[in-house]
Amino acid sequence: ACCTTRAPPIWSSTRPQVMWISQISTCCLLTKQVHQLDFHRPSAVRNSGRNRPTLIQCMVPQMAESGPAALAGFAQDRAAGLVVAGTIGFAAEKVATCMPVSLSPLLYATAFGIALGNGLRLVDPEMTSMQATQAGMSFAKRRLLRAGIILYGAKITFAKILGIGLPGLLTDLYVVLSTLLLGFSLGRFLGLSEGLITLISTGSAICGCSAVAATQPVINAEAHEVAAAVGVVVLCGTLAMFIYPALFRAIPALAANPRLMGIYTGSTVHELAGVVAAGNAMGSEVASTALITKLLRVFLLEPWIILLFYLGIGQSRASLDSAKKGKGVPWFAFGFIGVATINSVWGISPSLQKMFATFSAAFLASAMAALGLDTDLVKVRSLGWKPIALAMALWANLLGVGFVMASFLIGLL
Repeated sequence: ACCTTRAPPIWSSTRPQVMWISQISTCCLLTKQVHQLDFHRPSAVRNSGRNRPTLIQCMVPQMAESGPAALAGFAQDRAAGLVVAGTIGFAAEKVATCMPVSLSPLLYATAFGIALGNGLRLVDPEMTSMQATQAGMSFAKRRLLRAGIILYGAKITFAKILGIGLPGLLTDLYVVLSTLLLGFSLGRFLGLSEGLITLISTGSAICGCSAVAATQPVINAEAHEVAAAVGVVVLCGTLAMFIYPALFRAIPALAANPRLMGIYTGSTVHELAGVVAAGNAMGSEVASTALITKLLRVFLLEPWIILLFYLGIGQSRASLDSAKKGKGVPWFAFGFIGVATINSVWGISPSLQKMFATFSAAFLASAMAALGLDTDLVKVRSLGWKPIALAMALWANLLGVGFVMASFLIGLL
């Protein structure tokens, strides 16, 4: 009779304790059989598997490796570094809004990070006091940086880009391509590293600090190269903010043609903040045209980053091999284009755009602060005068060739 009585299956919800007891009993039996078989093997073979996990360890779920506990551990490991990087980034944002000269908060974040990091190196050369922040700093330099670039796409719509017309579009394309070509040619002639050449050329051709920040994770540039590129690009961009309004007032041909001055400013000034500052100093018509022209240059950053990755420009051999194998796809570049597409087709509400802009600025500032903390000024100083010479030559190309092309295309089209 007992044989004909059918017990509920062990997976039945009414007997969860039986299910686990049965599974564990089965694991114990199988483990015992494996050890019995293992006993008849040569001792060298038996000893080679001594550190292998048992069947119970393989089959019983490891709750500590997933779920809320893992999430809490993940956050705890990165909290210290994110607090340091976020505090520096927040301070940079506040300082940038208070200064009379409109400079990118990324510049201040990098400068503050460099000052703090190199100050600590004077008393702690090995930076042992910052060991607890390493995981968070690495997260900021990689994940937050990419997230900031993706959210940056909310500033752009295709309608705005097309609004500048064919002269603005062609001027932007020519300026970006000519600056990149000159940058790589002259940089290699000067004997600079491929990473530094790529950072300075991209920052000069497209959008200053933001372009440098976006390019760094693709080519795996060193922190001191990033600091040098940010410094020389910002130097030229800051001078441009004062020179362009002076040219607008001093040259009657420019003052009489706000559209020309707007396209010229937007296609040649380094930073987006610099374009806004210089444009507003020359009137609302110049400012609006300059901003739209600049946004097209910003959009060109992502196709350029994708080319950098897949063509291996400015990358080490290891990074190039990884790209050829299809690994490490720069999804943040596609994410940027995706956000811009969503904003163009369906539209992102103004409140959401403002929130995206706030998060993007915070993420990018935190990432640049982390890169600044990792920068050794001794290495920056060892680069010498050549990065400044390259940046100045590229700026001269922007000033001269940019004006000639903008004038020619507006007159032609």
